[in-house]
Amino acid sequence: MSLLREVMAKKEYQGLNEDFVSSVMSKFYGKYDFSKKSQKTKFLKEVRAKLREVYGAFRARNYDRRWKFLEELEGWEDKEGVEKILKVHLSSRERIGYHDELYKWIREYVDFNSVLDLGCGFNVFSMPWMGKVGYYGIDINKDDVEFCNKYMGRYELEWGVRWGNLLTFDNFVSSDVCFMFKVLEGLEGVDRGSTARLLSKIRSHYVVASFATRSLGGKKPISARRLKWFEELVVVVAKKKFGDEIYYICKR
Repeated sequence: MSLLREVMAKKEYQGLNEDFVSSVMSKFYGKYDFSKKSQKTKFLKEVRAKLREVYGAFRARNYDRRWKFLEELEGWEDKEGVEKILKVHLSSRERIGYHDELYKWIREYVDFNSVLDLGCGFNVFSMPWMGKVGYYGIDINKDDVEFCNKYMGRYELEWGVRWGNLLTFDNFVSSDVCFMFKVLEGLEGVDRGSTARLLSKIRSHYVVASFATRSLGGKKPISARRLKWFEELVVVVAKKKFGDEIYYICKR
């Protein structure tokens, strides 16, 4: 069995984009001697830990119930129904309670009818607050992409979600705004400088990026001063904290 197949053998990684997994693996090759079983085991453990940090940690224990919740939806704008779905994705769950306030704030600065959402997760299910817009998401997990597209197809929502690796993706659609919610630091941890390259490829008029102010689950505070590197890359129009995230609206 190849190293890639071994890394992805666990259920939580089986739907991930293989190109992305390979990108993560390449960062650790030089540290280990694969002729030794113990070294190979450590390699697999470290790669899976990085993948869990970037993606796997966002799944709640009741993640598999998402399909049941989707079947129970009464419409695309069913806020109570989509909240059940958002709760199975830990990052999305943390936004419940301020969705309305967040999107009203964004619309104070950006009049948008189309969205490009990078590392979208389940964010399409915030459309009842976002508004019925043309939505194009990109995510590394094939199962999540299929799930989001099922929702969009059922209610004839425009565009769709695509499976892809943001570290190598080149053909971004043009949109009024691009969302990058809690995705950039994970990508930087895999490939330093990836944010600058993404910003150079995006054709959206505005970018809204967010960063955590506490660790996942809210256990440990994280200083926002670490974000100076990002502020030096963009033209910040507005900045505001909602829940445990700090959001930047940036003009292209």
